[in-house]
Amino acid sequence: MVETSSIAALLKRLDAVTTKLEDQAMAAASAADVSSSLTGSGGGAGGPQPSQSLSVPPSGNGGNSGGVSLGGSPSIGGVSTSTTFPVVDGYDDLINGPLKLLMEFSHAIGGLVEEQAGHVSKLLAAQREMITIAAASHKPPMTSDVFRLLLEPTQQELTQVLEIREKNRSNAHAPHLSTLAEGIRCFGWVSIESKPGAYIGQVKDTAQTYASKVIAEWQDKDENHVRWAHAFIRLLTELQAYVRKYHPAGLVWNPKGSPLDINKLIRTENSTFAAGTDGTPSSSPLPPHAPLTPIPPTLATAVPLSSLPTRDADMSAVFAQLNQGETITSHLRPVDNTTTRSRRPSGAGNSRAESKLSISASKSPKMALEGNKWIIEYFENNNDVVLENAELDQSVYVFGCINSTIQIKTKVTNVAMDSCTKTGLCVESLITSLDVVNSKSVQLQILGTAPTVSLDKVDSCMVYLSRECMDTTGILTTKCSGVNVLTPAPVSEVVAEGTAAAAGTTESNRNSNEFVERLVPEQLFTRMVEGKMVTSIIEHSS
Repeated sequence: MVETSSIAALLKRLDAVTTKLEDQAMAAASAADVSSSLTGSGGGAGGPQPSQSLSVPPSGNGGNSGGVSLGGSPSIGGVSTSTTFPVVDGYDDLINGPLKLLMEFSHAIGGLVEEQAGHVSKLLAAQREMITIAAASHKPPMTSDVFRLLLEPTQQELTQVLEIREKNRSNAHAPHLSTLAEGIRCFGWVSIESKPGAYIGQVKDTAQTYASKVIAEWQDKDENHVRWAHAFIRLLTELQAYVRKYHPAGLVWNPKGSPLDINKLIRTENSTFAAGTDGTPSSSPLPPHAPLTPIPPTLATAVPLSSLPTRDADMSAVFAQLNQGETITSHLRPVDNTTTRSRRPSGAGNSRAESKLSISASKSPKMALEGNKWIIEYFENNNDVVLENAELDQSVYVFGCINSTIQIKTKVTNVAMDSCTKTGLCVESLITSLDVVNSKSVQLQILGTAPTVSLDKVDSCMVYLSRECMDTTGILTTKCSGVNVLTPAPVSEVVAEGTAAAAGTTESNRNSNEFVERLVPEQLFTRMVEGKMVTSIIEHSS
């Protein structure tokens, strides 16, 4: 028996070694194909082969390097993480350049800034793994579980960066935390399939705003903070250049690579090459993937079959009860109605209404700036709610207002209205959109310009557009009813009605109260035409 178990263990080990060698051979073949395609040279034996290990030399600070060492890394998803490609080498320049500087200055500042920067470092390490795997693998569907698992480590670290900012908004280094939290979104480029470089540029501008605040506050106090801000912006700038060079149309995959196996996307304990928060290579592993939800045991395996009643037994019990007739209720105890009434608590029927009133009464009106978002909520019967000092890079969120009028007198990024009733909202101009959800009987007015007005689950809404909005603003409606759009009347109509003088007609008409009302269609008619679905709007004529 001992010899038999030893032979079985030996065979198992030989099988594991054979599987590992096969995986490495497949990875090397895929690596050769993608390396030649990405460098523009021909394949075959004469083409450039990817290096099997990458070791970044330490800096001249006694070996305390912020670089990464990848020698002997294990296989992730069937691809050796020690295999490198030009796209990976370019990404290493980010890690060993601006990221290294960022980690050094973060260590000098310390505290939450160093902790948050540590998650940034881990995020870049996780994303480097993803780029390596993508360069040697066939592209999976963006909505597949394989892609979700591949993206999960990046998302985990991104969430940690954002949570540190949200939980410490009153911290003395809040601008630092906001700089990283806003800029870290740039690393979501891996999920952008069209022009990710442009996406990075848009997000980087927001991070630049907070970095400028850091520089203005610390330029006369501590030079480390200024250099820290410059290092992070440099990281985002070089990331944008890297993406435009290697991934202009989205994350590069290998069309000749092998499909990813979801069972192999499990990190081993030693799979890590993230830089530590102090700029040195970390020996601790990256956070592992969240385990897949285990399949619950079937009923047959969870409960013994012998303990389950059979169908015949169940039905016989039912018929036996039915055959009792009137005696089936003989075991019930009669209850006096007066007893039940006396036990009923007074006002029980109104408890739900009273709880709603107490909740609404406990929420006081609020207008406050939280981060870069203005919060306006719980105003009731107030027509003098005015926001005058909002800035261009800030947004506004309006929630739970009833029978009130809100004015926003400066241009902001966007405005959102949620769960409001009988409320009017007047805005100057918006950079992105005006969003309204879960509201009823509301009126919206745009005095300047706004690219988009989005309405979702809105009942009875009047949208007043300025003359500048007529040819530029799009209106998106979802599950809405009673939506009317009012636009300024043409100049000729206003003059014909005598509401404007002939001289200066354009300016007077811009500020006139003459509007033309149009109803947004609610009914659609769909039919099949030659195997295709065709939808048209139903128009009613009087």
